[in-house]
Amino acid sequence: MNIVLCSISFRHQLVSFPDLIDFAGRTGFSGIELWGVHGRSLLRDRRRELPGLLEDMEARGLGVSMISDYVDLLAPEDQTALLLRRWDNLLDMAHAFRTRKIRIFAGNRASAAATQREWTLCADRVSRLARIAAERGVQLVIETHPHTYADTLDSTLRLLRDAAPSPIGLNLDFLHLWETGTAPIEAYRQLRTWIVNYHVKNVAALEQAGLFESGNVFSPSGKRDGMAALARGAIDYAAVFDQLHQDATPHPIAIEWFGEDPFALLEQERRWLAHWGRPERAAAQA
Repeated sequence: MNIVLCSISFRHQLVSFPDLIDFAGRTGFSGIELWGVHGRSLLRDRRRELPGLLEDMEARGLGVSMISDYVDLLAPEDQTALLLRRWDNLLDMAHAFRTRKIRIFAGNRASAAATQREWTLCADRVSRLARIAAERGVQLVIETHPHTYADTLDSTLRLLRDAAPSPIGLNLDFLHLWETGTAPIEAYRQLRTWIVNYHVKNVAALEQAGLFESGNVFSPSGKRDGMAALARGAIDYAAVFDQLHQDATPHPIAIEWFGEDPFALLEQERRWLAHWGRPERAAAQA
């Protein structure tokens, strides 16, 4: 399996990019999903060193799997030029980090509250940005996430179809559709045509899914109790990974850990995932 770590897991730690590269290489990850905040910081402060850092990554068999950032797809129409400039800057960032994917959210409001005009604006902008990205060799990726127009299975399917035929990819965050009542395997089966990336994280109980609300996740004093390891939470990830392994999915599986001690937990998660590629596991599943 193609397992990557998310640099956003270190949003509250004093960790350098070379340290993350070294950690990813030592512990068997295949790459790093780079949070846009971290990418902009590196471009501002370490631009001259960046080619050497990326060469070091590549020498270790690593790469930047995706840039994860945000654009306001629901901004007023008179701000379209500003939106396009921000997208152009993100495409420049993708090229600087030698990656071909940029993940954004489909707006910043729940799909159930969308007016037809707002929905059309969002779908049209997704389609337009995806075409612009494709012209520069990059793929726009939408993530399933609460308070966006991809917050349920039905809304995600509708958005992907309405924005077609532009080359849009999907980052399937299993937990965020699971918390709406969609079984992870069902989400995978219905969305697999568009999937190019996965986010995996777990929680001790369904009623604690709100721990992943942005206000809590980004607060240094936010609640962390209830965030669970993949093997020990309420989502049955063993069944999910059995399915992904059976289908030989080539897409990156990005571990998002928002709790304490990310170095230790990410290494633990990577070790747990490693056994899906072992011969004895394959034999057991035959």
